[in-house]
Amino acid sequence: MIGKASKVARWLAGAATALALAAGPGMADAVLDRGIGSEWSSLDPQVNFDAAAGWIIMDAYEGLVTFGPGGGIQPGQAESWDVSEDGKTYTFHLREGLKWSNGDPVKAQEFVDSVFRTLDPATVSEKGYYFYSVVKIKGAEAIANGEAKDASGLGVTAPDDRTVVVEMETPAPHLLNIMGAFQIPPLHGPSYAANGAAGFVDPAKLVTNGAYTITEIVPQSHVLLTKNPNYWDAANVRIEQVKYHVTEDVATEFKRFQAGEIDITYDVPVNMLEELKTSMPDALNISPSTETTYYSFNLTKPELQDINVRTALSLAINRELVQGKIVKGGAIPAYSYAGGFDPSYEGPMMPGFDLSQPDREAKAKELMAAAGFGPDNPLKLTIVTTVAEDRVRLAQGVALMWKQVLGVEATVNPMERKAWLDAFYAGTWDVFADNLVGDFAGAETFLAYMRPSSDPGYHWVKPEYDAQMDLAATMPDAASRNVELAKAEKILLDDVIFAPIAKEPLRRLVSPKVKGYTPSVTDYINSQFLTLEP
Repeated sequence: MIGKASKVARWLAGAATALALAAGPGMADAVLDRGIGSEWSSLDPQVNFDAAAGWIIMDAYEGLVTFGPGGGIQPGQAESWDVSEDGKTYTFHLREGLKWSNGDPVKAQEFVDSVFRTLDPATVSEKGYYFYSVVKIKGAEAIANGEAKDASGLGVTAPDDRTVVVEMETPAPHLLNIMGAFQIPPLHGPSYAANGAAGFVDPAKLVTNGAYTITEIVPQSHVLLTKNPNYWDAANVRIEQVKYHVTEDVATEFKRFQAGEIDITYDVPVNMLEELKTSMPDALNISPSTETTYYSFNLTKPELQDINVRTALSLAINRELVQGKIVKGGAIPAYSYAGGFDPSYEGPMMPGFDLSQPDREAKAKELMAAAGFGPDNPLKLTIVTTVAEDRVRLAQGVALMWKQVLGVEATVNPMERKAWLDAFYAGTWDVFADNLVGDFAGAETFLAYMRPSSDPGYHWVKPEYDAQMDLAATMPDAASRNVELAKAEKILLDDVIFAPIAKEPLRRLVSPKVKGYTPSVTDYINSQFLTLEP
């Protein structure tokens, strides 16, 4: 027995069914065509950390919970769950008769195996930090650090085939937000034992447990998913196939949308945004998201180890000008990192926020001169960004501002998404056009990611930040938790390891024949809840 359950969450499958049926019973078109931007970075469910590739994984796999229309948490493979009185233990009860796409039964142990594989250093997963930073699961950090070689001390256990127990060191009221397939898809043991990681890119060997199976993978072209007849709620999955198209060039994607080849775009040409508000008001969908953008500084570069240089670069960016006159994509200029998503969180702002833009620029010049850079010794930098239209515009605008204000010679290097991510971990950059899509609209999801113990790619060592995040995790309620999280964010912002840029919106063109499309701030739009009509 895992402690007394005083709070019981008994969710019934009928809730999901009602939402799925809300759009009507029709099935006029068997294929939903979705743009995905650049090519997916990975289809390995325990490795992928790319939000767009996560759409494919969320369609193909299902976690203990899933995210319905609008991103609301609802039952997935677990039909219900109990929470202990101290908030540290969650007990998930799997549905009866769950099956993998090949007919094998889904077992609770496969969720335990998934967490262990994600944490195992040999997997080289970028999201193991979910289990010891976003939430603090017992024994997770020891596995991630290589101190524990098996799951015997892990706080995720399966006492029987239909029960998954998650034990944490501290309460985590946001735990359910990371129980979906993006974070914890189950691991099908037999196929993984037979094929290893290579099996995740071979449709003939892929076994999934979600609403769809992956039936075709064509690099630089598309991934085709087909309805999974063994999915527990297959009767309410209305779209037979989903095709995720690589739509790297937003202008080409727009033309394909006009031609009826794409039903939901990945993005919208920002130079056409105002025009589309008039010409395609029924198709254009602009909504808030949990995506924050920021420019990270490579702390291994000698010139960027000087906080005066980093501060000068941040202060010299005119955020209102670059967003309103150059990018023009609807993003909100940002002076913080974790603030702006949860209205109950009052976080700090970056150093220099209280100054006017002219005063910021004057201060930036002073700091840069003090660091020894100027007309006779210009700082030379490379900005690594993705090839997305708005991100290239942003980088070009920032480079121009740095040149005009500070004399910095900045080169913009656009890359496809996978190469961009690879470059980050290889450290082959000076300034990285960074972003993070939070798993929920709260400060903790962002601040946990920036813990020095979470992502070594930033080369930031700050024990007091980790200690402050640990303290915040012990707080019993959201209000007191937010007070301590704000103190952590101040430590982060004061070190200026990045320059905050903007809070990004979601921009989509959605065909009128797609029914049931409901924006989600976390960008969870599972295909199983959509229908297609003429």
